[in-house]
Amino acid sequence: MKNGRGDFEPQGLTISYKELGTISIDELMHALIEDIHALKDLYNVQYVKGPRLRLFVTNEYGEVVRVRRPGGGSISYMDTHHYRPACRDYDL
Repeated sequence: MKNGRGDFEPQGLTISYKELGTISIDELMHALIEDIHALKDLYNVQYVKGPRLRLFVTNEYGEVVRVRRPGGGSISYMDTHHYRPACRDYDL
């Protein structure tokens, strides 16, 4: 039987940083690293698939600012700058 909300079943894990308010990018980096360590050490997470990170970029006063390329154009999507081959046997 369907209810008014549909049959959507959320998948994945959301980590909320909303309570931190406006923070520096360095503080966000430390929070992300700490939470990834917690996922690994406390919750035994070993692999993830297709993770995404959505940021609301602001100035120090919490006012929204656009992220700009070095050439001046704005961006709203970025592929990771981290590279690792898809096959798992490269570490052997």
